[in-house]
Amino acid sequence: MNSMVNEIPTLTAEETQTLKDMKVVDADTHYTEPHDLWTSMVPASMKDKVPHVIRKDNGRDVWLVDGEQVLLESAVTACSIMKDGSKFSFWDVSISEGPQIEEVSEASWDIKSRVAAMDDMNIWAQIVYPNVVGFGSQRLIHLKDRQLSLDIASIYNEAMAQKQELSGNRFLPQAVIPFWDLKAAVKEVEKAKNMGLTGIAVSPQPDHGTDLPDIGHTYWDPLWEVCQDLDMPINFHIGADPAGMAGRNPWDDVWGSMDRHRKYVIGCALLESGQASILANLVCSDLLDRFPKTKWVNVESGIGWIPYILERLEYQFYESDPQDPTLVNYDRPSPWELFHRQIYACWWFEHSSPTRMLDIIGFDNVLFETDFPHPTCLYPSPAERAFKTLEHWGPEARNKVMSGNAARVYNIPGLV
Repeated sequence: MNSMVNEIPTLTAEETQTLKDMKVVDADTHYTEPHDLWTSMVPASMKDKVPHVIRKDNGRDVWLVDGEQVLLESAVTACSIMKDGSKFSFWDVSISEGPQIEEVSEASWDIKSRVAAMDDMNIWAQIVYPNVVGFGSQRLIHLKDRQLSLDIASIYNEAMAQKQELSGNRFLPQAVIPFWDLKAAVKEVEKAKNMGLTGIAVSPQPDHGTDLPDIGHTYWDPLWEVCQDLDMPINFHIGADPAGMAGRNPWDDVWGSMDRHRKYVIGCALLESGQASILANLVCSDLLDRFPKTKWVNVESGIGWIPYILERLEYQFYESDPQDPTLVNYDRPSPWELFHRQIYACWWFEHSSPTRMLDIIGFDNVLFETDFPHPTCLYPSPAERAFKTLEHWGPEARNKVMSGNAARVYNIPGLV
């Protein structure tokens, strides 16, 4: 029996036109980097240094960097939409190997095809995250050649600015930032803004597996300051941890007695729920006090857990003794107030939370996403699903969640 979250609704002709007129913004998608993304932008002497693809003896493609160092075992990362437009089951292809690039939809890597696919899905614009370097560029921190790491990030952003222009500002990649070099990171934010990119993707836990401090430390203030000054949203995508997923592999917490199917299902849920720790730390630190105009987005972790976490924090925070000398900034906005002021969350498959708690979470704080073309993506008819799920709240709230909020957060050209 299929869950109601997997049902594909049918819209009337009038509803379909309303959906098209809304100019839906998809707040989380991914780009399957073509094999020549880096090599096409560097001289011959650099082609073996930057990320490049070779075909192994077993016929599978793999991404290499700095000569023969493996950057990623799969040359087509987690693309589940095939060339004929069908979506394959997770069980049909190993996610660690992936399909070959000639097997997947051209919309995953070709911009003209991507825009055409967006039109088919009634989506006007997409916020886009990388695959090869990691969702927050975290794979690059492990390269021994730090200058090469900087070059790879910079080249990626330049290539993405070109793709964005080619799409007519509908394909909107988030810049990757060399967070392991703070001065370079600040410069890259400035460069990204100048090139027209609309936000940055960073690791929410750079202190995991590195000698860097956590993001609440004042060490990072120059980065948050430039993001505030340039109005560049800061995106925390799940799985963007230098030490792995949320500091450890969430599949380690799955009971060993589970079969492969159950292990995958539980691990995915635990991976996404790890974002609760990011939100908890963010609203309880003084980071948002120091930078009250910054915008922070939790990407691909849903919204249903947010009310409990914020209510739990708020209850415990005000149960503490306000006279305790160890407390600082006690007279400050509450966790709920800080969330509503500066934090955004992305929703895609959920049904109960968007239909029952959207007013509590905040009509202005929720963004719609599809995760296209990853295995958990809403496909086909993603916008239609969201349209019907949000129907209860009326057109104003629906338009905010499916278009207006993202347009405002990312300053999308033509929509703000």
